Parts: sequence; C-alpha cells; structure tokens
Amino acid sequence: MLQNIQQADFDEVLKKPSSNKVQAKRFLAKYPSNYSVDSIVLPEKFELKINKKKNAIRLIDRADFDNPRIAYAVDIEVTEEKINHKSCTQVIVWASPENEELLIGFPRKVFNHLLQQYVIMITDKQQTPDGKRFWERRIIQAFNDNHFVYFCDKNKNGNVLQSILNKDDFFEIFEPLGWGNDAAHQHKLFVISLDPLIN
Repeated sequence: MLQNIQQADFDEVLKKPSSNKVQAKRFLAKYPSNYSVDSIVLPEKFELKINKKKNAIRLIDRADFDNPRIAYAVDIEVTEEKINHKSCTQVIVWASPENEELLIGFPRKVFNHLLQQYVIMITDKQQTPDGKRFWERRIIQAFNDNHFVYFCDKNKNGNVLQSILNKDDFFEIFEPLGWGNDAAHQHKLFVISLDPLIN
C-alpha cells in the first residue's frame, strides 16, 4: 500500500522538542513495559519501551529525566485481513535527527526483530521518500537472506500475491508498479516473509 507522500504528520509532532516531550510524557504515563531487541545495546539514559497493547514501541531519551524525549518511534498493526495471513505492518516509523549516531541501523534492526517475531511484514499504505528507500533496502536484504518477497495489487487481484523472484525483477517490473502519487496506490503492497506463502 504505497501512495507517495512528502511528509507525515507525526514527523512534525515528534521533530518539535515541545510536542515531542508532550508525546513522551503521554506515552510513559500509561506505564509501558521495558522492551528488548537482541541486536540492540542501548547506552545509559536510553530506554526501549512497548505499550500495553503491544502496538507502539518508543526509544526514550532520559538524559533530562524530568523532560524525557522520544528518540525513535514505531507503531505496528498486526492483522490477518490484508493477505489472509497473520502479518505485521509498521504504520509509523520515526527517528530523531538529534540521535544520528545511536540510530544508525536502528530501524533496520527493529524491522528484522519484528520479521522474526511475526514472520510476515507488509508495507503500509502511505510512504514518504525515506519510507520508500527503507523498504527498497529491506526487500534487497530479503533477497540476500533468501526470504520470500511478494507484490499484491488489491485493486485488480484482491489478496492474490505475485512472487518476485529476484532484485532485477523487483526494480524492473514491480517497483514502478508499487509506488505512485494517486490514492489507488494505497491498495498495492509488498510483502516480505520468512516462509513461502504461495506454491
């Protein structure tokens, strides 16, 4: 589901220190649990948390304990409706420009962690240019790791998946089909799976 957008609303909210702090305090007020990703080691004064519904993960910067900030945010949606298999979609991903050194590779590690946990990851319906580049890299990595990559155009074929066999086919055939500026592209998606989904 890949309609191109220039900027996401949550980017503006989390980028501004004042509204970021409000969001951090609101998130922490609901008593989220500690969360860990095997490949991530956090420096002192940073905490990775997940909310009670298990659909929002935040990296909290506690350098100023009374005014925590969100350094990284991802919301996830788990459903069986999109392709008739239980799957996970990252519906927002945000990383603070202030924490560049810490966050290099962080979104990739969280994505890989979620892929291992849920087996199937699916694109969300709208993506910024950064989101598109992120997914292109994840698809290339999926081929390198011998995972399964699929394309689905729900406008034409419902939940029918088309297998993408290699990187060349992805860039030559499917990448131009998948992303676009009109609303119809919200009903196109790419899928990465650890297991084969079609025969």
